[in-house]
Amino acid sequence: MLYVSKSIKLLCLNVSLFDDNNAKLAKFLKEEKPDIVCLQEVSRKVDDSAYDEFISKDFVDTATTHLPFSSYAPNWSLKDFWQKNFHGKELFEHDFGGIVEYGNYTKSKFSITSKKSVFVQGKYEYITDWEEFAKHPGEESRNVLVVDLQIDGQNVRILNYHGIWSRDKRGTSRTEAASTMLLQLAREVDYPTILCGDFNLFPDTKSMQMLNEKFVSLVDEYKITHTRPQSNELSSEKRNVVDYMLVTNDIIIDSFTVLDSDVSDHLPLVLEFRV
Repeated sequence: MLYVSKSIKLLCLNVSLFDDNNAKLAKFLKEEKPDIVCLQEVSRKVDDSAYDEFISKDFVDTATTHLPFSSYAPNWSLKDFWQKNFHGKELFEHDFGGIVEYGNYTKSKFSITSKKSVFVQGKYEYITDWEEFAKHPGEESRNVLVVDLQIDGQNVRILNYHGIWSRDKRGTSRTEAASTMLLQLAREVDYPTILCGDFNLFPDTKSMQMLNEKFVSLVDEYKITHTRPQSNELSSEKRNVVDYMLVTNDIIIDSFTVLDSDVSDHLPLVLEFRV
């Protein structure tokens, strides 16, 4: 007789590196009580002088003590940030007060049997020259956090991804190369796999369509129209969707929802599934 696990709740969210929303984030995670969380733009201190209000990892840990297994994959380190015409502002500037890292963070109530951080572009770096950075949009370092879980005797792979940035979310040859790498990571194993995160891409792009070779996109299956709040600068788009849950066919879906929440500048995605 084939054993099927109890329903498992996975929550995915870009927590927003630049927002002072840690108390709100902690309250939200305590209320939701997920079994697995996949978060992007999670920050942790490198320097003690960094401002506490922008360090989210400690707040996440305090709110998820029921999730004993974790892996953090830093992407960059930085002390400040500025860009022109970014996040709806003519000049977007931010000072962290000290050096911080930011990256992807996965926590689970199920044991992690293996984990790795794979850069789909570039490598870990400390960025200080934002003028030079601005000259090469979409060439920044990006990684995917790969963890394998043991769920009631069944292996499950979770890919927690923060995609390559593009202003119009239409994709480039770089995002297509990243999709090829994500497919390779899924093909490494023969067990159920979930790919989730902030991809910085709209659903109808070639980069996203490539993933249909291995995955089912739940934002398409459930006809989701937005994963960003109405305040987002791209809200006039017919489908302002950039955050995704994609699953292989051996994942049993109980429910999938995008929550209407002000916890971040992205909306939380919640999947309830069995294996």
